[in-house]
Amino acid sequence: MANALFLALALLAQDGQASAQTSPNAPPTDEYGYVAWCYGALGGYASLYDQVMPEVTRIEKAFPGPDGVQAALKTYPEMRAQAQKDLKTFASAITAAEKASPRPISEYGGAQVKRGAAVWQGAASVDKARLAQMWMSWSPPGDCEKRAKTLEMKSSILGRALNYNAAGSATTPTPTSPPPAQPETPAPAQPETPAPQPVAEAPAPKPAAATPAATTAMPKAKPAAAPAKKLPPIGGGEIIVDPVNPVPCAGSLLPAKRGGRDVLICKPN
Repeated sequence: MANALFLALALLAQDGQASAQTSPNAPPTDEYGYVAWCYGALGGYASLYDQVMPEVTRIEKAFPGPDGVQAALKTYPEMRAQAQKDLKTFASAITAAEKASPRPISEYGGAQVKRGAAVWQGAASVDKARLAQMWMSWSPPGDCEKRAKTLEMKSSILGRALNYNAAGSATTPTPTSPPPAQPETPAPAQPETPAPQPVAEAPAPKPAAATPAATTAMPKAKPAAAPAKKLPPIGGGEIIVDPVNPVPCAGSLLPAKRGGRDVLICKPN
């Protein structure tokens, strides 16, 4: 068990390709699973802080660096604080992806969290000095934070696009007649007449559109019929999805930057 732990830790300290090919606990290739794996591995690292720090302190005192023991020991609380901050970033990205996904993915994400945490599974049985040494030299893959931020950005944009599509596909019934006037709205005053007037001479009633109730009701029946906005092709046939004002995409959404802004490119399937 101990040998398996140290082999996994040593591989994870190297670049991802060798790790992915050799270690059974290496991160998956998809973005959501990768960030979930990072969360599990970093969470396991952070949870060992109290266990390893007495031995870490002993090692630092026995082999002081050029800046002295206190300077070296000061870095570990800072590393723990950074780990806790990164865990929040990963959790936020994971949550955003699960909300934006059209199908349930949390079970898969939970499995990747466990795979990430499994790189520390031998920590309870290994010699404390060796565990402290490996813990001192370990760090998560350098692209965990970057991929988490990318995942959250893509999930946020995709979520807005899905909501837009769902709203656009809903059928809105068109009322056959304007809603009745509210009781609080007084009817226009009619001039009093001393006696009934002949029908031919009665003043023509005001059109319903001129009354406050009709004027208010008419615009409410029209938004559902407004035509959907069309995405203009930009530069070589690209179709840009603006996250501020998303529109339906009949294809795949790919993240990109245009004009200094984060956007998605709609690629037809």
